[in-house]
Amino acid sequence: MLSWFSKIGCWLEKENFGLLLFRFFFGSCLIVYSICCFRDVFALKHLGHAAVALGFPFSDVFWGILAAFTFIWTGLFIILGFYFRLATLTLLLMGLIGAWKVLSWKFFFLPPYTPLSILIILSAAFSFIGPGAFSVKSK
Repeated sequence: MLSWFSKIGCWLEKENFGLLLFRFFFGSCLIVYSICCFRDVFALKHLGHAAVALGFPFSDVFWGILAAFTFIWTGLFIILGFYFRLATLTLLLMGLIGAWKVLSWKFFFLPPYTPLSILIILSAAFSFIGPGAFSVKSK
């Protein structure tokens, strides 16, 4: 039993273990959110509303489906650390497009836009931090 605790202690002493846990949490939240969006058409319309408001063709459900699929692959890439900066920059771009009409400090952190602001802040932070040592290397 004591050797089991020493093995856990070795993992906790690793430099990038906290970043791995944070990457796993953020990526799994993106995947779970996109799966929940696929169960509800209103959520898909809400996701795609920003693209329609900017004048992109097709319906808001179409853009919502594309956004939900993007959340799935970016979540997987963030968890694995594979093409990590591409995934986080894609999320940052999606967040900025979604917040294009409401980019003001007065409304940015109020409840309807709080998940969007968290997405933008975490994506920008992860873009600068990088995947860490525990990642699948993309060369």
